[in-house]
Amino acid sequence: MAKIYFDTGALVKLYIVESGSHFVQKKAQEAKAIPLNPLQDTELRNAILAAGGRQTIDQGAVRQTLANLDEDIRQGFFCSETPDWPWIWQRANLLARQYTPTLLCRTLDILHVAAAEFSAVDEVVTGDLRQYRLCQAVDLAVTAIPPGD
Repeated sequence: MAKIYFDTGALVKLYIVESGSHFVQKKAQEAKAIPLNPLQDTELRNAILAAGGRQTIDQGAVRQTLANLDEDIRQGFFCSETPDWPWIWQRANLLARQYTPTLLCRTLDILHVAAAEFSAVDEVVTGDLRQYRLCQAVDLAVTAIPPGD
């Protein structure tokens, strides 16, 4: 079992059933530890609220999903982490200079990779191609969420 970093797109699949949810749930069951930092937490809550705003899920489901997330945090499903944000920003700036010109990384992709590096994870799970390629470029073990799962 490993310490696995799930990017926010993967974390959403634990709470809202969509393509890739089954795969992500299986990966989560395999994990020894799943770090959750404030960036992931904020993005995940925002994605759940946005699903309600898009009416992908109803408002009752939004409330229940947020309550489920809070309960998972309380129960220790995630290992809450407080990253060294100055280190992450410095690393993200370096990654941007090195890789954005060729990989066209977005800022959040770079921040997630830097946070995963800081957390010393064994693997990153992502559905984002740019983030996947950045993980490969910095020699982080990475698994792509298969399409249509």
